[in-house]
Amino acid sequence: MTKTNSTNTVRFTVDFINKKIIGTKASFDKASTGFGPIYEELADKVAKHPDFALVVKEQKQRINRAKRDYNGMDYDFIKEYIEIQPKATTLMAEYESVKKFAKENKMSVYPFVKKWFLGEFDPDKNGFDMAKAKKAISDYRMAKAILNSEIVNKMAADEEQSNSNVVAMSEQKMTA
Repeated sequence: MTKTNSTNTVRFTVDFINKKIIGTKASFDKASTGFGPIYEELADKVAKHPDFALVVKEQKQRINRAKRDYNGMDYDFIKEYIEIQPKATTLMAEYESVKKFAKENKMSVYPFVKKWFLGEFDPDKNGFDMAKAKKAISDYRMAKAILNSEIVNKMAADEEQSNSNVVAMSEQKMTA
């Protein structure tokens, strides 16, 4: 049995209507060395069609969906984001259950948890907005800090008022 080489690569095409010899940029670059099969192919086509223009073929533009960037999404982020949700207790229980299930079944835990998280918080697959989520967490923390400071200030004011009342009562007893 003889093995035949069935690869007949045509690197340059001839457009007779528009009088062009079309090739890729890479093919023209390789032919510019002045020797080899690619040079021979181009030289042959130019010799047969001397009045044709040499044209670099336009590359097809691939339309790729933008890669979704989940930089910063780790277990701590997931927990913090769950904590600011209205159904935080239920969601946290689901999160722990998903994490436990992955561990028990010897699965890669993080990808499994991430898939659950994105399914829960990006059900339409529009791309979970990390920047928006980080801002929501930050806003929640700030609101909580302000609320805590208001509570502390109220307690301090109540304590100060209470101390003033004790001082006033003790002064009344001493004058009486």
